[in-house]
Amino acid sequence: MLAMTRNFSNSSISYKDGIITSTLLGIFNESSAEEYKEQLFELVMGLNKKPFALLADISQVEGATPEAFDIVKRIINRLPEMGLVAKAYVYHGPVIRGIIFQRIPELKRLGYLFFTDIDEARLWLLQEYKRKFHPV
Repeated sequence: MLAMTRNFSNSSISYKDGIITSTLLGIFNESSAEEYKEQLFELVMGLNKKPFALLADISQVEGATPEAFDIVKRIINRLPEMGLVAKAYVYHGPVIRGIIFQRIPELKRLGYLFFTDIDEARLWLLQEYKRKFHPV
């Protein structure tokens, strides 16, 4: 009998103009969240403590296991010491946003913003990045 495996989640990460953009799709479990964390931290470490902003597009995330949320919590708590200066989430619908705040209450004190429009989120991040590093 042939065993079939299905990839329930996918992520991509890129860097441009001081902004790391991560796009997450599907349903995340511990393994896929750990893989995302490793990819993200590898890119961040390559910046050599250079300040950066993070745009996380979670608009196509359908869910995550409690273990995946625990990994996201570790990511969120570690990024500020790695050079994170601003972060924005792009989401679709209030359910995922509500679950994130419930599972990761640190978001409230860290001042992460949530947007429903990715262009609006990117513009805000660019303005924040420039404001912090190129004051007028």
